[in-house]
Amino acid sequence: MHNTSVSATFQRQPIPRYGFEHISAIAPQLRLCTSIDTSTLYADLAHSGAVIYRGFADSLENFNDFVSAHSARITFDPARKAATSNTAEILAGHHEMGLHKENGNLPFSPDLQWFYCLNAASTGSETTFCDGERVLFDLSPRTRRLFERRHVRYARRLPWHQVKHYLSLELQIPIERIGDEHLHRVNEQVSGQTYRRIDDYLIASELVVSALSLSGFSGRTSFCNSLLGPSINYEPPRITWADGEDIGFDVWDEIREVTERNTYSHFWHQGDIVVIDNNRVMHGRRRLEDRSRRIFGAQSYRIAEVGQ
Repeated sequence: MHNTSVSATFQRQPIPRYGFEHISAIAPQLRLCTSIDTSTLYADLAHSGAVIYRGFADSLENFNDFVSAHSARITFDPARKAATSNTAEILAGHHEMGLHKENGNLPFSPDLQWFYCLNAASTGSETTFCDGERVLFDLSPRTRRLFERRHVRYARRLPWHQVKHYLSLELQIPIERIGDEHLHRVNEQVSGQTYRRIDDYLIASELVVSALSLSGFSGRTSFCNSLLGPSINYEPPRITWADGEDIGFDVWDEIREVTERNTYSHFWHQGDIVVIDNNRVMHGRRRLEDRSRRIFGAQSYRIAEVGQ
């Protein structure tokens, strides 16, 4: 039996096997943006890692406001075109998308990933969620020790215009002012990050970082990273151990096997809103079978004082 709690306006129930929080509206025309406060949202994320809201009457603009209300600062994927002040439509091709931590191979990674379904798929096309806490527990002791002792390296080339846009957002500096001095600033500010100019159009990026992340909500460590992640709008990174040694096939096979058995496939309903702890829960997508599906996303940083 799974624990279910009911209030006058909505019902809570964990998703069997995965533990993510599922919250369904009971009262008609109930808006999420006026029903959930930041302390409640953050407590749910600390407990479950991801919260799925269904049956609420929020529009895309309401979703935009919901993101603002519970975030200290909004950021964006520079390769996506904004739809509202805080959101962008997710257009990431049609192939299956591997599990990843949002911006997990970039120097700055948001605390929160948000999703809103404007139009649901009629079949398939599920978004996938995988709790890195469960993955870390399920990895063999040998593999877990490897990732506790060794960092990984992501190395690739990036277009200068995308790097400029990204640094403008993260450093909160107008894009026209971004220059090489800001590449050097990030190199000094972020341990493990090295930006190097190749020419007027390309930047070499190398990030050496742990595959384990610490959640700002639960305070626990997870196997949460972008080792299996896609590069839809970017050159795929070369992923190795920090010293350049290849990660063994046996390690890759174990990661894929353990993450797959801990992966929940979420079939969207129109109006669904999902919020995930980006330092705990990786996300991806099954093959896009219905191209009329429209999902919007947002990325942001948590409000540090809440729940302290």
